[in-house]
Amino acid sequence: AQTLLEALSKVPELSNFTTFYQNNEAFAAAYFGNESSYPITFLAPSNDAFTAYDTRNNISLFDVGPAVLLQLVQYHTLVSDLRQDNFTSAGTKGITAPTMLKDSPNNNRTTGVSLAAKFGGSERARGQVVFIQAAGSAASPNTFLLSRQSTPQNAGVRSGLASTVNLRALEANQGTWDGGSFHIVDGLLTLPQTCARTIRTAGLASLDGALNRTKLWPELDGTKNLTCLGPSNAAFAAAGNPNTALNETTLKGALLYHTLSGVAYSDFLVDGQEFTTLQNSTVRVRVEESEGNRTIWFNNAKVINANVLTHNGLMHVLDAVMVPLEQLNSTNPTATGTASPTSASPTSASPTSASPSA
Repeated sequence: AQTLLEALSKVPELSNFTTFYQNNEAFAAAYFGNESSYPITFLAPSNDAFTAYDTRNNISLFDVGPAVLLQLVQYHTLVSDLRQDNFTSAGTKGITAPTMLKDSPNNNRTTGVSLAAKFGGSERARGQVVFIQAAGSAASPNTFLLSRQSTPQNAGVRSGLASTVNLRALEANQGTWDGGSFHIVDGLLTLPQTCARTIRTAGLASLDGALNRTKLWPELDGTKNLTCLGPSNAAFAAAGNPNTALNETTLKGALLYHTLSGVAYSDFLVDGQEFTTLQNSTVRVRVEESEGNRTIWFNNAKVINANVLTHNGLMHVLDAVMVPLEQLNSTNPTATGTASPTSASPTSASPTSASPSA
């Protein structure tokens, strides 16, 4: 048996965090010693993570205020004992894992049935999530490297603003403590932000422009439990730039057609699954798995950047503007044609009735 501090102190790569823990020992001992929260998994920032944080924020992690400190620690704490074999068995499908970050502006979402069932109930699983996906191989007998390098847009540990860091998953003989497990991340996780900030940070200028024209930003940012299916800039161009070509009413309908009622984390998606959009239409999921690779489509559009987490759900970036199902019935379902973004008329469906799906 050992405390988290005792376990961390045995890993030279975590010497900065060990000092950080000791400098905040009253807080850390109370937080990590709370047995009612066990079992948990802590993603411990490496020495490189401390350096990167200092450089990016012009402030040392040792100097952050208590409110920021609490949120960062909560977001690095997963509400389950996840070990190396959990990550390897999930493979490229990945794992959506709730954290201890619950009562925060960065978590304007509720827990879906599937996530609650997997992680101990709706209350335990109601914290904001991270997405973890294996994309590497055994780096040594004692580690499994989850690397963002192989597929830089969707591997390692994904947090807010499409940020991804590397995870080094430790074997039980090194990464275990009284409260569960710990693993090493090479960067601090980023708290999820609003849809507006997330889309702009991702460089989706065409989508941003369309949402500005239709004045949908307040609706998207203020509604819980949404999935935005966001066409890339190239997808907008291939579809004839509907962000500028369509009139405002038609464009609004198209955007609501690309917004799902519910949070559709990629690891919970199954082939043939259907979702209702905020335009009261239906989109269908197609999942193909081949040689360890998992590819997801919504209607005709392939997901090229999955699980871009936001404060109220997530976004999947698409390689095409979605064509309605009725238009796909007589065409190739994977075609990326330039048909009208939606053939149904916009509705006044209220997004506040949306319920999470995962």
